[in-house]
Amino acid sequence: MYAPTGKPIITTAHNTSSTSLHISWRPPHIETIHGEFLGYRIAYRPRDRGDEAFKEIYIRDPNVESHTIQNLETYTQYLVSLQVFNPEGPGPNTTVLIMTDEGGMYQLDS
Repeated sequence: MYAPTGKPIITTAHNTSSTSLHISWRPPHIETIHGEFLGYRIAYRPRDRGDEAFKEIYIRDPNVESHTIQNLETYTQYLVSLQVFNPEGPGPNTTVLIMTDEGGMYQLDS
């Protein structure tokens, strides 16, 4: 068994307030999970900070397809990455850039 090779597809990403962001997604094709589908890992950080600023949220339910990230800084651009994981670890991530003070979504190459 090995880590997933499929990436989830982020379908929406927008601010819900000046301190929260909401993302929705579709899972990757089940054949790319390679083993037991344990859930999702969301990692996020302000865009102007380094990787050491990443915070993580683990959603241990493969049926969940959206999440709201709370307690964020106002007027800040966030890089939000989403991955699926199995017992061997996380797969490749999908990353979007979202700003807490305005709507809209920008898909980045990852």
